[in-house]
Amino acid sequence: MPRPKHTAVTALMLALLALILAATVAPQAIGKTYTDVPDKFWAHDAITWVTDRGTSGCRLLDDYGSTFKPGKAVLRSEMARALVIAAGRRSAGYTPLAIGDVPPEHPYYADIQLALKYKFMTLDEAGNFRPGQATTASNAETLVVKWLKVRYPAASWKLLTSLSAARWEPNPGWHPKAPSYLPSVVASRQLQLRVNHSSADEQREVTPGQPISRAEVASMFKRGYDVGATWRLNGLADFAAITFPPLSERQKEITSFALKLIGYPYVWAGEYPTKDSPYGYQKAGGFDCSGFAFYVMKMKFGYPITVNERGGGAMAAKAKPRITRKNLTGGDLIFFGYKGPDSAIASIYHVGLYLGNGWFIHSTGSSDGVTLASLNSSAYWKTYFAWGRRLLTREELAIPEPPAQ
Repeated sequence: MPRPKHTAVTALMLALLALILAATVAPQAIGKTYTDVPDKFWAHDAITWVTDRGTSGCRLLDDYGSTFKPGKAVLRSEMARALVIAAGRRSAGYTPLAIGDVPPEHPYYADIQLALKYKFMTLDEAGNFRPGQATTASNAETLVVKWLKVRYPAASWKLLTSLSAARWEPNPGWHPKAPSYLPSVVASRQLQLRVNHSSADEQREVTPGQPISRAEVASMFKRGYDVGATWRLNGLADFAAITFPPLSERQKEITSFALKLIGYPYVWAGEYPTKDSPYGYQKAGGFDCSGFAFYVMKMKFGYPITVNERGGGAMAAKAKPRITRKNLTGGDLIFFGYKGPDSAIASIYHVGLYLGNGWFIHSTGSSDGVTLASLNSSAYWKTYFAWGRRLLTREELAIPEPPAQ
């Protein structure tokens, strides 16, 4: 018996509704599936996400067909293409520059030309680009920050010039000889572009001068896309001008050395810039918070911190007297606890090295390594500051008299 006409129409409508609902709730396929990126790989989601950026056939970091090569060092040519695609400049025109090692038939020729046009990257003194050279971790952070400056032009990027090695004078006339990448890495760590690997995967961590993998760069781009109008982006303004009160020669010496470690990764139980710490092997060069303080003040400058004081609580327990916030001076160790100055020794969870005017340097997991922070502008650090410990002697804190005019 044939069905009534209205029943057939109803059935058709239900079928259409089912299709609509399926399209609504079904997950949308994004990016590509790579044969060498399993679902449980640490950067799987970031790789899937960034390789959906750009138009078909022109996707971010999609350089090797069906494989992604996540553990391979990212090449300068690959970084050039990724930056150009991320900035939406792939179809822009350019006036070709003569590049010694990048002929017109090079597969990344146009990308490299555009990366040079928009000043993302530069040639070396010989006029070469070095397209097959691995990109270091600090250089990758510098390049991604350059892209973010284009993406978010209204943000405060003053730190990129004010903290440059040639310009920055935290004391009048004194240049602390910080690494050239200091401004970009400070910006990168404020924006939390680097991922802090778990203790089981810390062998993936790399120091500023080591090559960085394609997976790490994919993760950085994903985090860059996620920055948006967040507190991290707004917080860049806090670093626009960093000055210290007058420092003694010893304080300057300690500060200069500590700043050279900017960008080293956070490594649990790490206290050395390479794997072969004198106190035992660590999975990667880098520092945890107390390890950073231990390396700078004990291992480099020889202050009386025993091996038994290697942890933050043990370091804090030796603070006699405890230095209050208003009495801190450059070179003091500073400690943090969840009850601030009322924290018990056992609850001390973080250590930093005070520099002056509220600024300190520390290694923290939230930023994956050594960076700068402020007790003045950060409500978090201001709230949980417990006390300080002085290691420098009165003589070492003496500021020399200025020369007679």
